[in-house]
Amino acid sequence: MQKLAGRPYDAANDLRCLVEAAIFERNPSDLFRRIENAQDAIMDYIEDSFESASPAERQSMINAMNSVLELRRLVQTHPKIGPGIENLTDA
Repeated sequence: MQKLAGRPYDAANDLRCLVEAAIFERNPSDLFRRIENAQDAIMDYIEDSFESASPAERQSMINAMNSVLELRRLVQTHPKIGPGIENLTDA
C-alpha cells in the first residue's frame, strides 16, 4: 500500500475509509470498484502484517474482510440492490 504524500500513514484509518467508502457508495457504477479497492487493501495489509499483528488487529482485519465479502455477495445475489442503490436515502 502506498503512503500518500503530505500526511502520515495510518493503515487502520485508511482501511476503515476504504471499507466505509464501499459500504456507503450510492453510485452503482462505482460500487464494485470500491468493494474491490477495499478487498485489495485489506488483503495487502493482512499479507504484510499478519505475523506481527496483535490478535485483536488480526481479528479486526478478518472482520473487515468478511464485511466487504458480504457486501459483495449481497450486491451480486440481489440485483435490485446494485441498480437502485443511488435512490437509497440516509434516513
